[in-house]
Amino acid sequence: MMRKSRIEEVMRLSLPDPKRCKLPVLGNFPAIEGDLIKHHDGSLWVVKGCIHSSEGLVAVPRVFEGKKVKRYFEAMSIIERYYPHYITYIEELGRDVPVVPWEDVLNILSWLHDGRYSRVEEVNEILRLFDDVGLECGVAGSYLGGYFGVESDIDVHCLDSPGAYEKVQLLYANGALDHLNRFDAYYEVSEVSEILGTDTHAELLTRKYLQGKFRGKKVTIRILNCNRITGFVGPYSNVRWGEFVVRVTESDYRTPAIMKAHVVISSLSVDDEIYLISHRARFTEFPVDAILKILGPLRMNSLGRTVINLDEATVDWVSLDI
Repeated sequence: MMRKSRIEEVMRLSLPDPKRCKLPVLGNFPAIEGDLIKHHDGSLWVVKGCIHSSEGLVAVPRVFEGKKVKRYFEAMSIIERYYPHYITYIEELGRDVPVVPWEDVLNILSWLHDGRYSRVEEVNEILRLFDDVGLECGVAGSYLGGYFGVESDIDVHCLDSPGAYEKVQLLYANGALDHLNRFDAYYEVSEVSEILGTDTHAELLTRKYLQGKFRGKKVTIRILNCNRITGFVGPYSNVRWGEFVVRVTESDYRTPAIMKAHVVISSLSVDDEIYLISHRARFTEFPVDAILKILGPLRMNSLGRTVINLDEATVDWVSLDI
């Protein structure tokens, strides 16, 4: 296992600056959240997060030995068995993460460039819808990587811009997109849910604008903005594990999501207000006043901000006014 007390170069990728994506594949690495790495061994990896090591890119396997890897714990099991040497400590993240070294990267598929056009006309049609309302988007996931099937969802990633969320809502208002029905929502939960309770997660999905349907096909939308996360990263001090009950006071539609929460009950001495961060779609559009019970690490950074990363915590239950 590689461990580094300091990372001299950390790539904080500014998503609103597409000029970064015109850099050569090797050298100043141009990848952003949702891009796909073609590995030299034939596997396909998805880039995760906004912060990477100078030695490689934080990513997890998405297609391994010809099979799609859907759940995070499955991806980490593959890494622990076949790529344990990828696990690297990054100070700015405050934890061990899988880093694909540059020498193992064969190619990069960029959703912002390679994903602007698809061999599938249905995908091109939905991308034109986003373009028509002024969003800069591309297809990610299985349609970017070429491992899609008849029932594959369409993953659309967009750069954050003023009014981006309202532009997505407009696509629902004019009938171009539809909300998931309860059957769709429960099926989705059965496929991917690892954190939220089944009923709660399904109910949330029926109300989301970032997960819906286009002509009967499921669509997941991410609005990416890495600029905001820099104020919430490490190096961290005073890292403590605890159990917390919090009430969400400010939600977020973007990836990564940065939510403000009020601490109702805590096993530790902590400020009344903390921040919850996540790169997972299920925590976007989380309702204000939702009550979460969380078990996980609490960190404070050099700016004095207290942060819980929901992606490495356990959410035992969620109480919502729904």
